[in-house]
Amino acid sequence: MSHRSGSENRIRTIVYTTRWSPDEFALLHQLADHDGGSIAQVLRRLVRQAHPMLLPSRLLVTEVRRIGANLNQLTRHAHGTQTLPLAELRQVHADLLVVLRALRS
Repeated sequence: MSHRSGSENRIRTIVYTTRWSPDEFALLHQLADHDGGSIAQVLRRLVRQAHPMLLPSRLLVTEVRRIGANLNQLTRHAHGTQTLPLAELRQVHADLLVVLRALRS
């Protein structure tokens, strides 16, 4: 039975190069030092443990910002006129429910 070298038995075959700011790289080193492992081990564990909800889509972030802007407009309107347009408030509520459902799925 022949023994193969470690490089021939590797399951991790993809190498991906990234750019880091000095602060980001220092933080990455701190995480690895604290963990007692290598930077590669820290990154692999972070990827394995990450839940998709921790990385919201840009579309979802844009939608939340739009809803926030609408709420700000409604608040300014309410302060200026002492009234609140019910139809617009209901629309903002409906938009928030859509975003919450997207976050749960």
